[in-house]
Parts: sequence; structure tokens; C-alpha cells
Amino acid sequence: MRTLALLLVLAPSLALADEVDLSRGRFHDESRPPRVVVRLEGGNEFAPFGQLGGSLSYMTDPHDELEIGAGGGFPGLQLGFAARHLFGDGPQYFAAELFIAGNTRVNRGRDQNAVLINAQAANAQNSLWTGLGFGLEQRVDFYSLSIAGNIVFTSTSLTPHWSLHGGVGFGF
Repeated sequence: MRTLALLLVLAPSLALADEVDLSRGRFHDESRPPRVVVRLEGGNEFAPFGQLGGSLSYMTDPHDELEIGAGGGFPGLQLGFAARHLFGDGPQYFAAELFIAGNTRVNRGRDQNAVLINAQAANAQNSLWTGLGFGLEQRVDFYSLSIAGNIVFTSTSLTPHWSLHGGVGFGF
């Protein structure tokens, strides 16, 4: 009899433990930025994703993201990969980025002065370059806005170049 009375007293507490809330609004964190962003990008000739292109951005954690993209290098296709670290808490971030990019048809790093120094470097077909820079990024709800400026170093020239690129994207 005591066991039955104990079960009757504990039964309502066991039933409450099985309650599941399927509503999205209650546990959805509105302050969390979108993890994946598809972005339309534009920039100058040394931009990682071309003068007009697109990128796919993925946040690996709240302050780091990886981007891969492609676009028109005019002529040629420019492909790029970038890693960014975001500083700040909230939808607006200060960003530091490192990227590697290349063009399929144009050797952007060719240094005309290299003919005097090294003929092999002047005729090199390698079209890779790296960039290190800073910028701003905003990730709010379902949209993203970014702009970054970089100093660019090519594999065939000792002369540094610059890059400016930015974009507008849709996140989910």
C-alpha cells in the first residue's frame, strides 16, 4: 500500500519530465549570427574572389570563419580561400583575414622590373598570391555585409600590391 501511494505521488513529476517544447522561438538564440553565408563579392584585380564573384562563408565557431569563392578575373577565373578571425561580440565585427588566391589566365604578380634581375621570375606562369588584411563584417539575422582591405604579396614579385573587396550576402 505504501509503494502504491509513493507511485501516485511521484507519477505527476515523471510526466512533467517527458514534456517537449517543439516551438522554435523559445530556444532560438536571436543574438547568434548566421553560420553559413552565401555572399556576392566585388573587388579589384587582387581580390580573392575576383572582380565580380561569389563566396561561401562558414563560421567554425563564434569568432572564426572560413570562406571559399570564385569569380571573374577578367580575363580568367579567380579562385580564393580565406580565413578570418572576428573580434567583438554582437552582429558587428572587426575582422582580420588571411587569404590565398589565384587566376587561371593572368599572372597578376608579374613584375616588369624582374627582367633585369631574373628572367625566370619575369616569365613565370605561377599566378598565386596571398593577402593579409583587416576589415569590417556585419552578420545580422539573415544578411551579411563585409568589406576588407589587404596588402598582397605575389610569388613572382617582391613589390607589395593591395586589395579591396567586399560583399553582401544571405545567411542561414
